Amino acid sequence: MTPADVVAVGAFFAIVVAGLIMSSLRDLLRRQPRRRIQERMRQVDRLRAARQATVPVDAGGALFERTKDYSAVQRWFQQRVQRIRTVSGASGMRIVCAGGLVGGIAAFVIVWFAPLPWWTHPLVYAALPLGMTRLTYRFLIARFRAEFLLVFPDTLDLIIRAVRAGIPAVQAISTAGQEADEPVRSTFRTMGDSLRLGADLNEVLDKAVARVQIADFSFFAVCLLLQRETGGNLGETLENLSTIIRTRRDIRLKTRALTAEGRIASKIIASVPFAITGFLYVINRPYVDLLFHTRAGHKMLMLAAVLLVVGLSLIQKISKLDTSR
Repeated sequence: MTPADVVAVGAFFAIVVAGLIMSSLRDLLRRQPRRRIQERMRQVDRLRAARQATVPVDAGGALFERTKDYSAVQRWFQQRVQRIRTVSGASGMRIVCAGGLVGGIAAFVIVWFAPLPWWTHPLVYAALPLGMTRLTYRFLIARFRAEFLLVFPDTLDLIIRAVRAGIPAVQAISTAGQEADEPVRSTFRTMGDSLRLGADLNEVLDKAVARVQIADFSFFAVCLLLQRETGGNLGETLENLSTIIRTRRDIRLKTRALTAEGRIASKIIASVPFAITGFLYVINRPYVDLLFHTRAGHKMLMLAAVLLVVGLSLIQKISKLDTSR
């Protein structure tokens, strides 16, 4: 065989192996709980949109008004705004905007004081505000999940006691909306108000699952729907669900305790280069200016930033066990 044939055969096998790896990664991503929940929510949204499209419009157009047709960008933005309002109330948008403003100020300070190349200025001005906005958004969601999962098992116990006392499940949900702690109380209050107004339980649970987007709450909705369709002992089912949710919470807390040392060490190690650079910038500025005024220094800074981001991302991925979705 000639060298060209060897190269061709090697390239063929490399393409096949790369295709198999990509297929395996795609299957793994599809099997993630978050992806399955999102796919289920998209199916529910499509069914709801199909039902709304079949609703007739009356003469006045006020009673049965069809939803407006929005573009994909507008729908994406509205979903994010609704998600922020769900997890943090009316102050959520102000917090997210404040995070973006802090990122903009940080970008201005970096561009003003650090002699970066001119072509990096638009990237810094765009990346830092967007990055801070996304971090703030994810922080609000993580805080909501932690607080919700901390209170949710106790709320289930309240519903279990009410059901075993002979109170209907609908009234038990309304009671939980009055007696539970936040943020579970507002979610169940909304559900209870909708049920008292005559809304269907299936539709109310679908909307609540789409708002909350937490797997444990989705399990609760599935239990109610199955009990409604097939019957059975709702109190025993919810008691088993409460035990499972508490076990999942204990696993999350144990994981955080076992990985705390590694996470703290990674943050300390990541902060050491910045501390040393700042110290050298104060005592020996010409020594550090080589990183900012020479092409080799720019390449070293870029490589260091990429390696730092990749390393921290891998450490966070390894030490994080998220069972709340």
